[in-house]
Amino acid sequence: MPNPTTFILHFRYMKINYAAILSFLLLLGLFYYSFSTHKPQSISGAETPLTQFSTTRAMSYVDSLAQHPHSVGVPAHKKVQDYIVQQLTAMGLKVELQSDFAYKPGWGALSRAENIIAKIPGDGSGQTLLLMSHYDSAPHTQSRGASDAGSGVAAILETVRSFKAKGKKAKNDIIILFTDAEELGLNGASIFVNKHKWAKDIDLALNFEARGSGGPSNMIVETNGGNGALIKAFAKANPSHPFANSLMYSVYKLLPNDTDSTVLREDGDIDGFFFAFIGDHFDYHTANDIPSRLDPASLEHQGRYLTALLDYFQDANLNLKAEEDYVYLNMPLLKMMYYPFSWILPMLVGAWILFIALLIYAVKKKELKLITIGRGFLPLIISLIVGYILSLGWNLILAIDPAQADILQGFPYNGYELLTGFVALMIAITFAVYYFFYKPNDAASLSFAPLFFWLLIATGVGIYLEGASFFVIPVYFGLLAVFVILQSGKPNLFILTLLCAPAIFIVAHYIKEFPVGLGLKMLVAALMLTVLLFGLLLPVIGYYRMKAKLAIAFALVSIGAFISAYAKSDFTEDRPFPTSLNYIYDVDSGNTFYATYNTHLDDWLKLTLGENPEVASEIFNTAGSGKYGSKFTFAKKAPKKFIAPSQIYTSRDTVIDGKRFLNFSVFPQRNVNDIVLFLSKNVVLNTARFNGQEVQLENDETSVLNNRNSDYLLSYRLTNREPLEVELVTESKAALDFTLFDYSYDLLENTDFDLPSRPINTMPMPFVNTDALITIQHFNY
Repeated sequence: MPNPTTFILHFRYMKINYAAILSFLLLLGLFYYSFSTHKPQSISGAETPLTQFSTTRAMSYVDSLAQHPHSVGVPAHKKVQDYIVQQLTAMGLKVELQSDFAYKPGWGALSRAENIIAKIPGDGSGQTLLLMSHYDSAPHTQSRGASDAGSGVAAILETVRSFKAKGKKAKNDIIILFTDAEELGLNGASIFVNKHKWAKDIDLALNFEARGSGGPSNMIVETNGGNGALIKAFAKANPSHPFANSLMYSVYKLLPNDTDSTVLREDGDIDGFFFAFIGDHFDYHTANDIPSRLDPASLEHQGRYLTALLDYFQDANLNLKAEEDYVYLNMPLLKMMYYPFSWILPMLVGAWILFIALLIYAVKKKELKLITIGRGFLPLIISLIVGYILSLGWNLILAIDPAQADILQGFPYNGYELLTGFVALMIAITFAVYYFFYKPNDAASLSFAPLFFWLLIATGVGIYLEGASFFVIPVYFGLLAVFVILQSGKPNLFILTLLCAPAIFIVAHYIKEFPVGLGLKMLVAALMLTVLLFGLLLPVIGYYRMKAKLAIAFALVSIGAFISAYAKSDFTEDRPFPTSLNYIYDVDSGNTFYATYNTHLDDWLKLTLGENPEVASEIFNTAGSGKYGSKFTFAKKAPKKFIAPSQIYTSRDTVIDGKRFLNFSVFPQRNVNDIVLFLSKNVVLNTARFNGQEVQLENDETSVLNNRNSDYLLSYRLTNREPLEVELVTESKAALDFTLFDYSYDLLENTDFDLPSRPINTMPMPFVNTDALITIQHFNY
């Protein structure tokens, strides 16, 4: 007969394990719930009343907008423009086209932009709200712009249609602006804010964008002042699935921004919000930006933002200028949580005081030993070190499969599977490490180390990156959880699990967002956050006796994810390999080359470049044109074909009062799409004007054009073969040596070359000039 005492102990052990299992399942449920709140889980269909936004109807707009690539200067661009005008006119709106040249100094981008503008007048007693997106697609990549930014145009068209169907008169004027040439240099936004009569009336702008084809839409604030009033108004508008945090706001303010919203803020002091989803980043600016790859839930998210904000701002006070910045973040149930920057220091000091007080209480009242608490740093530090080593696995993958490096966005097609594999492996290793340090009732002592680390992080960002100071919030809940453990001899795992929920809600999504948005080079940040989040969950996990089993389970998940990633590592019609091939003709030397930006050559490139092409820099000196600093990698001397270079005509070259006045025009002699002009960065310009657009120089070396870090002067996107007209004033002694590049993107269609067609499992490489006939010529004055 079994010993009753043994039976009772066994039963108690089983109860504890059941509690741990239920607690673990609850943790998984909290993770799932947190991510499910980031974007809508249902889609509004065709049966949706006409007075409401419908994603199905919005997708019909996307289908029409994204039938063909429609960057500035290609035939489909005009067709898309006509379609948008037709839709707005059908809604009873009077539509205006604003056409002008714009030059963006920071980008060095010159183009003619044609904006589409309409207005819904208010009752005459209000202010002005702007709804904005851009309708041009990315140039020379065959991108059809379904997400970037057909989704934004469609969201606005469908929202305006449903708004008009309600028949309600708003208090505020509503301006609809579809900018042009955003992809070239924010040029449409520039001519609107600087030259259109309505720009001075705008009080608030809502801009809709995309940097991928899926995922939740991030809200980011644009303001020259504090964000406090904007955040309060956004919370009052009460969108259904807000996805926003002030960490992104603070980081965004530190980066060189490049949205239409930035132009409105910098040139017009117009506050606003812009919304962009970044999931499936590998589709960004590629031939895969097509309607079928746009996630309807992301479009639904944009529509819900716009509907809620339009409903609120149509009658609200739009004067949202403020001095004070707010920390803010989205939270399940609460939706938006925010507080002023002035609270940051008190919250940090309070957390440190509570940490020290809890440490003293634990040692003196509950007889925890400092050496035991100190030992809790070992598994955490070991896990962090292993996490750093593990993050080098991405470099190993690139060494084994170098073709992945040619996905310049940095996030490959199997990126989600790889991220899952690395994170699951990190969790498995962390469980294993803590298994070896496990002792019964050791959860409290183990928790002090991660809480200390998070206090250091919160203090650092509170000083240097204030918008991220909300990381102190999980620390408060972690301290409370440890206090509950110390107070109770038998803590309730359900209560401890709920106290861990804020850590999951606040931290977990960054493990995904950083690598997706910034590339798998950020894998190290994802794995560090995985370990540190694990530390915040130790008040619960510390009680699990099943750590070894969980380590094995997550190791199996990791293996499955890596197998799935390997299965998606090849390139197919759905996952095309980005390839770049160009023909370069140096007019002065007569030399001709084939050149590529690829670091890995597929079979198609080898047909032209050969099995062992030369390193490009060793056979010719030609600047690259990559957005990410890409330069030509390989090249091969090519048979000479005559490609007509542009003609340069000088209309003025005189010296007056010690100043040299130079006017010349560049006339293309073939169907050129882009012209790029270089001038020594050492030349100081007194005046510069391109196609009538004067650049503000201030006549000193602090100006944009006189503070260049390269010889690059401008790029010009042509429409209707309009020539480039340059007017410069310099010091008379200055020697002016120019280099001119002409790009026409018809290499593969040119019968003189008879090149093989690009295979269906490849596509033009984004962010660089590709499939181009390039002529280079030098001229001087």
